[in-house]
Amino acid sequence: MKDEEKQQSATRESRGWGSKVRQWTRKSWFWPAVYLSACAVLLGAYFLIQSPAGTDQAEEDEPFGDEQEWNNASDNPGTDEDTVPTAAGNETLQMPVTDEESVDIIGYYYDHDAAAEEQQDALVYYNNMYYQNKGIDIAAKDGETFEVTAAATGEVVKVEKDDVLGYVVDVKHDNDIVTSYNSLEDLQVEEGDTITQGSVIGMAGRNVYNSDAGVHAHFEIRMNGEPLNPSDAFHQKINDLQQPENSEEENTEGNEDEANQEEESSLDEFPIFDGDDEEDTEDDANEEDSSDQQEEEDTVADEENEEE
Repeated sequence: MKDEEKQQSATRESRGWGSKVRQWTRKSWFWPAVYLSACAVLLGAYFLIQSPAGTDQAEEDEPFGDEQEWNNASDNPGTDEDTVPTAAGNETLQMPVTDEESVDIIGYYYDHDAAAEEQQDALVYYNNMYYQNKGIDIAAKDGETFEVTAAATGEVVKVEKDDVLGYVVDVKHDNDIVTSYNSLEDLQVEEGDTITQGSVIGMAGRNVYNSDAGVHAHFEIRMNGEPLNPSDAFHQKINDLQQPENSEEENTEGNEDEANQEEESSLDEFPIFDGDDEEDTEDDANEEDSSDQQEEEDTVADEENEEE
């Protein structure tokens, strides 16, 4: 009897649980609750797999992205001869400032084919002499200092402090192009650095050579050692820049003149006077000599007349 009663009670309990489950399934909240519970379990498993410990381990095991490229470059140093990115030649040369609208060009490149007034505006007065401006001078509109940036990607090949020009930085690019920056302070680069376009080189400052310009930055572009007009080169690709046709002839003549000078100068000098005063002095001397000779002749003629 007891066994039968136990079986009947167990049957009643199982039927009771089944009826309860059926009653729950009929509730409107049952199946959404089951769905949300399943989603919670799946998300928990996903985040457990993607835990920080697992991510750190994956990064340690296999480098990727820029780190992997850097490792490949360091493992094969001989493959990068010039340490200048190959895409630099396709860059468009930019003005060496972060905001072109906030600065003005206050000193212009000396163009031998320009009008006389433009050439006069492109002279720099220093040490009682006039010099051709081989680049441009840039100053902020508010007269304050500003960041001087790389006009293009390249390698820093020169960093030095000049007593006259201030800090000077030269950057080498493709196509035998060198950009030069001076009148700088608070330099941010060192010789041998590879810098990208727009990276800060230093801050604009003052120098002795062009003290009238105040706080400014001087910028030059050279191709095969010959200066180019920066205003014409801006917004052009480096590989598209071309050297002026007459630059080679001028360079040859300049080398011959320098060979005849006892003291060489890195600046192209223009004397305050162009030599007209010397010619006038010679003419005055010749006139004085002729007048003295004429007076002597007149005196001799008078003496002869008196004797007669």
